[in-house]
Amino acid sequence: MASTVALASAALAQQPGQALPAELTQYTATGAAASQSGAPQPGAITLRLMDVLVTVHPSVRVDVQHNDNIYSTPNNKTGDRILVLTPALRLEARQKGNTFSLRMSSTIGQYQNNKADNYTNTNLNGLADFDLGTRVRARLEADYIDGVDPRGSTNNPLSATPDHYRQTRGQGIFSYGAQGARGRLDLELGQLRREYLNNRAITAANDRTVDNIGATFYWRVGPKTSLLFQGKHSKMDYALSTSTLGSIENALLAGATWEATAKTSGTFRFGMVKKDFDDSARGSSSAISWSGELRWNPRTYSHVDLSLNRAPAETTGGAGDFIDRTSTGARWTHDWSSRLTTEASTSFATDAYQGVARTDNTQNYGVRASYKMRRWLSFGGDYAHTVRSSDDSNFDYKRNVFMLFLNAAL
Repeated sequence: MASTVALASAALAQQPGQALPAELTQYTATGAAASQSGAPQPGAITLRLMDVLVTVHPSVRVDVQHNDNIYSTPNNKTGDRILVLTPALRLEARQKGNTFSLRMSSTIGQYQNNKADNYTNTNLNGLADFDLGTRVRARLEADYIDGVDPRGSTNNPLSATPDHYRQTRGQGIFSYGAQGARGRLDLELGQLRREYLNNRAITAANDRTVDNIGATFYWRVGPKTSLLFQGKHSKMDYALSTSTLGSIENALLAGATWEATAKTSGTFRFGMVKKDFDDSARGSSSAISWSGELRWNPRTYSHVDLSLNRAPAETTGGAGDFIDRTSTGARWTHDWSSRLTTEASTSFATDAYQGVARTDNTQNYGVRASYKMRRWLSFGGDYAHTVRSSDDSNFDYKRNVFMLFLNAAL
């Protein structure tokens, strides 16, 4: 199941009518400010505090959606209009070779008729990149999410309100080896924790902690091509004492990362993953696993992204032991002019539930157009069509989502 060290600076706080401190000498009210090189940086508000350069990127997005099947049901579909407001603020700071960022956002969804499905999702993300020398680097990242699973988006039966959860994730990556060295090593350590706050008769079974540790070794075989070898160990621990879903996953993968030409770049991994359950009655399972991302740039104004994935995923609602998930996706992005951009996307996913006789096949198709009225203001439309067919007919559904959006960002 999916999921995303908060950084803050009191020096950025300012009360209405209060002058900025004298140290913040690079601020301009229009939003154009001096960069480290002294050249104007359009858009973002830039502040300089001693030897630290801070840029502030506020944004707000408004979506008006019409979803003709908000609960993803096979029959008696419920449609509704949804107004979604997403204000966000991103702070970025640089100090010599170190960079820091903090992003704060809220997504507020208001349904026209089904008021019980109204939601406010809050997300905080912090990132710190440290340059510790020619050969040593470190990255620390943390997320906090206060959100909901929309009704019908999991295997849980429909409750009176969406399932509300809080999730924290922390990750650290320590890298040894110069960027152009023949060999490089990344060591990774992380944890994800999710806890549900309501509908506890059902959601208590989904509270869990996932601990990860891994290592990836890169061996350069060309100017822009490296082989990679990765090992990862993950432990899934469920909070409910009666749960039998606790398990350990071990993965060994090999592959390559490349930028063969100016037109093609990508990363691909292939290997095996083994899942062992703490409860011997659930046994163990081994399967081939892969992940790949490829970008093709036939023109400077057009690119195609491809993704390929197969990996185990945690289940919900007591449906089987786990999900063997395979997915393939493609997205074509084309700039028709400096103002008009379109996207066309498609994806296919197969969820093979292990331990029960159920396989879901999901197809997604989408198109989007965006027009930039000003450097800081754009608007557009989006259409998405989803079809899922399942061995369990209760999980078949079709859905169409139409959306108009307006986005303002410095």
